[in-house]
Amino acid sequence: MYTEASAPRKPGDYARLESPAYPATDGNGKCLEFWYHMYGGGRLNVYIKRANTLGNRVWSQSGNQGNKWLRGMITVQSPNTQWKVSSY
Repeated sequence: MYTEASAPRKPGDYARLESPAYPATDGNGKCLEFWYHMYGGGRLNVYIKRANTLGNRVWSQSGNQGNKWLRGMITVQSPNTQWKVSSY
């Protein structure tokens, strides 16, 4: 998943990305690995959604992180229900 955030975007604009549903996790959960590039600022929030909930924020980053790609990792534990990744 990818969205472009530079011009002609302006302050207050936002994008929402959502993954397909994944099966319930087992044992110690699953590792979600993703890459992000936040040169110039902004905010990125990552949520884990279960069923029809709005989701819980499990990761957040804001501000200028430099002109480079960075790796983020989250352990997802959802033993009894499918889950989705949502970001905005």
